[in-house]
Amino acid sequence: MPKVPTGHMPQLDSLRTVAVLLVIVYHWFPTGEGVNRLPNGTIGVMVFFVISGFLITRILIDNRNRIEAGQSRLTDTYRNFFVRRALRIFPLYYLAITVVWLAFPDTSDIDDHPLYYYFYGYNILLHKTGNWADILSPFWTLGVEEQLYFVWPWIVLLTPKASFRWVIIGMVVCGVLFRGYGYSVGDLDGVLTPASFDAFGLGALWAYIVSERPDTLPDFLKKLTTASGLALLGFVTFLFLPGNSILVVLLQRLFISILALFIIVRASLGIQGVVGQVLDSKALQYVGRISYGIYVFHMIVPGFVTPFLMRVANRVGLTITLGYWSHRLVSLAALLIIASLSWYLFEKPINDLKRYFSYTKSASKPVGQSVGQG
Repeated sequence: MPKVPTGHMPQLDSLRTVAVLLVIVYHWFPTGEGVNRLPNGTIGVMVFFVISGFLITRILIDNRNRIEAGQSRLTDTYRNFFVRRALRIFPLYYLAITVVWLAFPDTSDIDDHPLYYYFYGYNILLHKTGNWADILSPFWTLGVEEQLYFVWPWIVLLTPKASFRWVIIGMVVCGVLFRGYGYSVGDLDGVLTPASFDAFGLGALWAYIVSERPDTLPDFLKKLTTASGLALLGFVTFLFLPGNSILVVLLQRLFISILALFIIVRASLGIQGVVGQVLDSKALQYVGRISYGIYVFHMIVPGFVTPFLMRVANRVGLTITLGYWSHRLVSLAALLIIASLSWYLFEKPINDLKRYFSYTKSASKPVGQSVGQG
């Protein structure tokens, strides 16, 4: 039987690299042409959502078990979960939207509706406006994640073990049904949180198997392989249907999420062979670790940072004219440098404060008295 994954799973970092590169391709190249013929943005986002659903739910299940064993308290666990999430996500998010608001207000709706952005409700605003030209439009996914994780911890921590699988099934079904409801009222974007429940639910399913039902792992892998084959067939078929087809709206995300789950499960167990060697690449894993910064800055860099760099170069006597591909190569290099600086100088120092909010400290000790990992 395959060994149940524990601790850090480095191949998942490489999958994050793939996911964020797909999002970049979607936003930097013409839709439906060349390298952007596939729904790259949707694929990348669903991979992120499934990974997030798996890792976050696994943490919560482990903490629920600690609570049941009397090793932790419910309120302490939720507080630590929320603070740790805030330390990782909030600082860079608020820095980015504030910079856009102050420096480039004409490129976003933030000047007219700042509260939607500052209270993680931008996906709701985007649902209303449909303004995908907003430079912060990719931030709808961050709103979805934060809205879910205000509520999801309570669901995981309070749901009895025997009932949790039904919660997961309900999430997957709800995601499909909600997109069906959206289709009936003319909403094809699916940026409201329930429209992505199936991706998070499938990630949570893997966390449930790993944490609660490891004895079913071989049978689960067989069923997942079959489901992934069918999902791949459906995904390829949908490439020949219009994007506003009801089948595409209902099922494309589900099929992509099942395929993402298949790869994520294999990567968390450790893929071998040539693919495994690629995913074990330190370079890919590094980019995955800084992928949050890449995601946050990837719309700002080509529109503002790259032109600024060209103006600086011209000022110092270097006459540089960027073509279609060279502009994107320079932007990618600048994006990687900025995301790296952001990680080492800004994100990581703040992220290291998580040690004061460890899940593993004794329930009798105050916050900050013990240091843990997570």
